[in-house]
Amino acid sequence: MNEALLHTIWKYKLLQLNKFIGTKNEAIEIVSIGEHNQDSGPDFFNSKVKINELLLAGNVEIHVKTSDWLKHQHQFNKAYDNLILHVVYEHDVELEQNKQYNVSVLELKKYVKPKLLEQYHQLQVSKQKIACGQAINTVPSIIWNLWLDKLAVSRLESKTNYIEQLFKFAQHNFEETLYLLLFRSFGLKINDEAFELLAKHLGNSIIKKHIGNITQIEALLFGVAGFLEEPLQDAYAKDLQNEFEFLKHKYQLVTLQKKIWKFSKTRPSNFPTIRLAQLAQLLNQQTSLFHLIEKQPSIKEIKKFFNITPSFYWQTHYYFDSDEQKLSCKFGELSINNSIINTIVPFLFFIAQHTQQEFYIDYALNLLQALPSEENTKTKPYAQLGMDAKNAMESQAQIYLYDNYCLKKECLKCRVAEFLLKN
Repeated sequence: MNEALLHTIWKYKLLQLNKFIGTKNEAIEIVSIGEHNQDSGPDFFNSKVKINELLLAGNVEIHVKTSDWLKHQHQFNKAYDNLILHVVYEHDVELEQNKQYNVSVLELKKYVKPKLLEQYHQLQVSKQKIACGQAINTVPSIIWNLWLDKLAVSRLESKTNYIEQLFKFAQHNFEETLYLLLFRSFGLKINDEAFELLAKHLGNSIIKKHIGNITQIEALLFGVAGFLEEPLQDAYAKDLQNEFEFLKHKYQLVTLQKKIWKFSKTRPSNFPTIRLAQLAQLLNQQTSLFHLIEKQPSIKEIKKFFNITPSFYWQTHYYFDSDEQKLSCKFGELSINNSIINTIVPFLFFIAQHTQQEFYIDYALNLLQALPSEENTKTKPYAQLGMDAKNAMESQAQIYLYDNYCLKKECLKCRVAEFLLKN
């Protein structure tokens, strides 16, 4: 037994009763459980309890044993003076403070069904990736769908925490923030920090001055990234070096070390050189991504914006001075979907938070619902249990569910476990 389980039992009324007998044979009726307090202080605020026909309103504290009150030193904290009920699983000691303030004690041990404890134990000891396993299929679709909706929003909120850091670096400039976020997304997980560092060393204002000249934009990207520092043989590479030498002096640019870029454990089509070449083409367009999404374009228009192919050299090379070969280096459908899911949608959500323009939230969620679901190691376990994600909004929710609940065995905070324990 632990307090988290007792909180769940109390919060979701898993006792299936509301009338009890206290430790002093007083009649106790739970009128309202109150508000669950996640911070310091009593566990539930504004509860309503009837003790022998006397209706009381106030706070409720929950412990495994009554003596935990002393262990947690609540007797020295005045925040616990205004209790109307002390709920415990096992009543093992009479407290002077309860006597002083005439606080009733409700022992739950005889009211908690053994089957509920057994089911909770099975969830905790389960070796499956999804602890509730096949039982997840018994959850009504309305409960499952509402839970996924909440989780999708929670995932977006968690992403905006990092965007807030970029926003501060960009001196509260929305367009510059999206510029940083776009670079980071092109690095995927393996090179995201390197791409972000590149964006911070090469401001959007500089790139804007060279739109329409792909050679200069590539020179800026590959030069600041550190790929043009060593002697190169290809004529194209030498042209970039010459171009960058001038631009580096003009803008007083600082180059990064080439060693920060990771090529191992990634497919050649995702080599940082290929991703830089793709990014160069994206930045070379007359309309910036920021000004595009301000108009709330359709999913088709966004995909058209990302429908890019790198310059000719990068259609036959994975890196400078490599052997020529025909490559498939177009920014594909999967990459476009990932850019919308991991860059545009979180950024729209971030704007909505800062500007109080809620239509951006609806637009962001509509984009997610218009995209196909993702397939990865985090969504696959749910699909194997018959809980396939129907779109990207649901797959994003499943990813958040897996990372923050299933992986950590936080079953007591999950709506699925709540339903299973109730039934």
